[in-house]
Amino acid sequence: MEWLIFIIFILTLVYFLIRQLVTIYNNMVMLKNNCYKAFANIDVLLKKQVDLLPMLTVIAQKAMEHEKSIFESLATSRNNYINATSLNTKIDSANTLFPQLKQSILIAERYPELISGKTLMTLQCQAKALEDCIADRREFFNQSATLYNTEIHIFPNLLFAFVFKFQDIPLFYPNREID
Repeated sequence: MEWLIFIIFILTLVYFLIRQLVTIYNNMVMLKNNCYKAFANIDVLLKKQVDLLPMLTVIAQKAMEHEKSIFESLATSRNNYINATSLNTKIDSANTLFPQLKQSILIAERYPELISGKTLMTLQCQAKALEDCIADRREFFNQSATLYNTEIHIFPNLLFAFVFKFQDIPLFYPNREID
């Protein structure tokens, strides 16, 4: 009788341990998927903003040939974003692309004859509206990524993260200044 109670106790303990481990793993997967979903929502707006860049560039280039290097770096950054396939690469590209976009808009604002153009004003308004939407979604993405990153760094989740190769997801900082 004592053996039966001992076996039942051990089986119950093993059951709850396995259940806890499965819950931890599932939670980590859920948080990771939420990060990817949050970035997918941002990605739609980033693609719209990336498509807006060539139009801004063409109009601004006509008036500011001496700022050619900025627009070339914008085009390069745009191509890097479009060709990026992984989440980390896309975030890195976006983190460098949008400060350059802001820099080009500031340059355009220094030249009133350029600003007076209706087309540029319309494109700048569209860029600003998209930037506001991206900011809202970026906040949600960063919150999701922070929850996930925290989850994979606490014990015992840290063990799962190591075994199943869960890696940090970088935060999205497109307003970071370029070095």
